[in-house]
Amino acid sequence: MTRPIRSVAVYLAVMLFFIMSLVGWFSGCSPATCCSRALIGAVITYLAVSWAGRIVYKIMLDAMIASRVRKAAAVDRK
Repeated sequence: MTRPIRSVAVYLAVMLFFIMSLVGWFSGCSPATCCSRALIGAVITYLAVSWAGRIVYKIMLDAMIASRVRKAAAVDRK
């Protein structure tokens, strides 16, 4: 499950890199400034999406396990 999270994080980071580069370029910043700011934004985006994706995955996995345990306990009572 971490593979789809990682691919989404990379996709969003690359997309944000180019968007931030274009915005900086149209704003009149130097190429080095545009690149460094876009790179920092892309790294932060990658880390944030990866972190949030792992949290959502763990919450969903815990909910699925709890549901299975409840169903197994209900069957055992009968």
